[in-house]
Amino acid sequence: MLNKVLKVILSLSMCIILWGCSQDNHDKVENKEETNDKQEEKKEEVKKPEKVSLTLSFVGDLTFGNYAGQGYSGSFDQEYKKQGNDVNYFMKNVKSVFESDDLTIGNLEGPLTNEESHADKTFAFKGKKEYAGILTSSSIEVVTLANNHSKDRFEKGFQDTKEVLDKNEIGYFGYEQSYIREVKGIKIGFIGLSFPQEYGEMTKKLISDLKDKTDIIVLYVHWGIERDKAPMASQRKLAKQWIDAGVDLVIGSHPHVLQGIETYKGKKIVYSLGNFCFGGNKNPSDKDTMIYQHTFTLEDKKIVDESDKIIPCMITSNKSRNNYQPTIVDGKDASRVLKKVNEIK
Repeated sequence: MLNKVLKVILSLSMCIILWGCSQDNHDKVENKEETNDKQEEKKEEVKKPEKVSLTLSFVGDLTFGNYAGQGYSGSFDQEYKKQGNDVNYFMKNVKSVFESDDLTIGNLEGPLTNEESHADKTFAFKGKKEYAGILTSSSIEVVTLANNHSKDRFEKGFQDTKEVLDKNEIGYFGYEQSYIREVKGIKIGFIGLSFPQEYGEMTKKLISDLKDKTDIIVLYVHWGIERDKAPMASQRKLAKQWIDAGVDLVIGSHPHVLQGIETYKGKKIVYSLGNFCFGGNKNPSDKDTMIYQHTFTLEDKKIVDESDKIIPCMITSNKSRNNYQPTIVDGKDASRVLKKVNEIK
């Protein structure tokens, strides 16, 4: 009888021990599975691509000041004095757009210098050095210097302009000098060209160098025929060559009027932005302009989507004259601007 009792006790003990071992193994398996699940979750988090969107605003000719021999009445310099030397006056109607984007870029067409000597030409511009405040006060952070007026006051005026821009922390680019700006961790490379430059070795090298250093390449070119409302066939061919070489966006200026926008291989070519804040004419017959906005969306620093937006404007808030105050328009004025931009003749 005693032996039977001992056998029962031993059997129960073994069952308890085996159950405990089994439960312990089961817990270890569960813990291992939980660990593996967490590791997989972490891997998925690491693999998830980072998506970033950047909106860039582009404007056309920024010509601050007067040209040599210009009458003072109704001029840019006079308007500045009339407004109490207030640099905020000029861009106050578009400033909110520039402040809400990620970067604003324009064509600074004319030096900011005290140099009096000038090139022998019909329009030799010069703006006061303090006019750099028009850019900083309105959130225009980058300018191209590649145009036919940047050296109106010779090399001295050109170097003065660069010094003023450096002092005011405004980025610039043009000719053999490219510029890289990092925004939200994305590196944007800028190239500035001016006629009669073609797709030569300098341009090829600029594009090639930026492809290795940046995530987006923008080419701002000064080209075309003044007051022509359509680009030349040679321009259209050239723009496509640049895109084939790696440029992501082509922006144009010089004609002083708006021209159309073309899409090539998913990339935009904006042939002419026209004037924007333009001191070269007191009352031009064509006052239409625009702010061109382009949004790049990137994943892992690769462009996966692009979109654009036209903001119709006029170079003045006073239709009877140029008061050098770019203004957003609506209604019939906006329709007229959009029609010009949407046509490629």
